[in-house]
Amino acid sequence: MSTTSVPEMSEEIRATITNYCERFSAADRVGWLALFTDDATVEDPVGSPVRHGLDEIGAFFDESHDAPDSIELKLNAPAIVIGSEAWFAFTIRVNLAGSMFTLQAIDVMTFDDSARIKTQRAFVDHSTMVPEA
Repeated sequence: MSTTSVPEMSEEIRATITNYCERFSAADRVGWLALFTDDATVEDPVGSPVRHGLDEIGAFFDESHDAPDSIELKLNAPAIVIGSEAWFAFTIRVNLAGSMFTLQAIDVMTFDDSARIKTQRAFVDHSTMVPEA
């Protein structure tokens, strides 16, 4: 079995993850989509239909921002990066009609040689959303 050597890019990948959270939270659709490869896939949440390409991923962004007044992704700790793969835990803060709610999530991603997102899978259970204390 052959393996492909991937350059060590931990800091670049962590920067992409930080930008992913910041741009999503700022409702910066264009900036957020620029973090993905043209043929990227998103499965959010895991078990839902996989979104293929920037048009479908952009539709996911739109759907995610349509219902809440605001949505914020806040990293809980630095991402764990191994080669071209990473996972990170974060808190999702959602403002619905002036009430704040939170839930926890873990994303698993793969990246290309430019630290752009190739695949994203979100492990999140929306039934665990609770009012913010």
